[in-house]
Amino acid sequence: MIAACKAGKIDLIVTKSISRLSRNTIDCLKYIRDLKAINVAIFFEKENINTMDAQGEVLITIMASLAQQESESLSQNVKMGIQYRYQQGKVFVNHNHFLGYTKDDQGNLVIEPEEAKVIKRIFYSYLNGMTMKQIADSLKADGILTGGKTKNWRSSGVAKILKNEKYMGDALLQKTYTVDFLNKKRVKNEGIMPQYYVENDHPAIIPKSVFMQVQQIIKQRRNGITTKNGKHRRLNGKYCFSQKIFCGKCGDILQRNMWYRPEKVAVWRCASRIRRSRTGRRCMIRNVKEPLLKEATVEAFNQLIEGHELASKQIKANIMKVIKSSKGPTLDQLDKQLEEVQMKLIQAANQHQDCDALTQQIMDLRKQKEKVQSRETDQQAKLHNLDEINKLVELHKYGLVDFDEQLVRRLVEKITIFQRYMEFTFKDGEVIRVNM
Repeated sequence: MIAACKAGKIDLIVTKSISRLSRNTIDCLKYIRDLKAINVAIFFEKENINTMDAQGEVLITIMASLAQQESESLSQNVKMGIQYRYQQGKVFVNHNHFLGYTKDDQGNLVIEPEEAKVIKRIFYSYLNGMTMKQIADSLKADGILTGGKTKNWRSSGVAKILKNEKYMGDALLQKTYTVDFLNKKRVKNEGIMPQYYVENDHPAIIPKSVFMQVQQIIKQRRNGITTKNGKHRRLNGKYCFSQKIFCGKCGDILQRNMWYRPEKVAVWRCASRIRRSRTGRRCMIRNVKEPLLKEATVEAFNQLIEGHELASKQIKANIMKVIKSSKGPTLDQLDKQLEEVQMKLIQAANQHQDCDALTQQIMDLRKQKEKVQSRETDQQAKLHNLDEINKLVELHKYGLVDFDEQLVRRLVEKITIFQRYMEFTFKDGEVIRVNM
């Protein structure tokens, strides 16, 4: 319309009110002055103002300011309404571009089966040792669509999915907030606005135990580990043996190097041997060529398969014994306590009463719940790993012939290198020794 005015096609604009033209005083006056300069008048019916009149701009300045205040007040009311719904545990989730979910006729989140398969693939691939980039590349190679219906998968998109609590059925509300009602700019909520956490809000695609395991792995890969010799090492999941091989002499991690003489071969070497310590001494544990490491891995898997039946029964019995002997409240009991205290907090807040004691009680219950959840996650992870190894044994009951990278990622917890042997620790707790 402005372009048409400048082209001389319009000489008068009639609008219902100032707020219909603009909700921003500065923008409103700018448009009026720009159009006035080219002899285009604006007539506001509600206020009975013509911008070509002498008193028009003075009145418009006042009226536009009032319109902006009204818009700001409306925006604040909407914001307070949203926060009140959050306090009541009422969740609104935008399902557009939300891979794995859609909405039913009542507006409830429901699982979209085909997309849910993609979400499960992402979580279990990461759990089995793949990096975010490897997952993104594999999805792109298979032509799978993102939530935005493109094939342009990125590691950042995979990361957002892996960290999204909604996939385990919960919802963290007010992750972002609007800074300015005029430009609608939203920023990440770093504690400026209150956040609300709603549990079991909608059907879960990923079990809570799996989601929590994934968060632990993300944290470990981001922060690295401190080895037994006190060295801090960043972790890299590029190779199937990355993050898994440790030195039996000094406790440091082994890193992959390439040798080119007399022939090209990958070699795993102790990080303390590669980087001399401050004293000038270095670890003298032997280097391990990758082909030898792969052969030893196949042998370790075959030993595991051969003696697994008896060991698995004992391991499962030990895990169940720990679960049954666990003291203190269960997750369900803590959830019920949290729900009761949260309702008391909402009532107290609505009546403008002091909420400090109730807030502290909620924080204490959440810490207690986090500990119980972490313990149960570890126990469920051990049972899950035991089931995975049982499936492996059933699938390869006559022995493993070829090296399988995915089996290493899924089932090997760590490999410790000694001078004359390697020690394989599997994720169900079984330990196998292979001579070198």
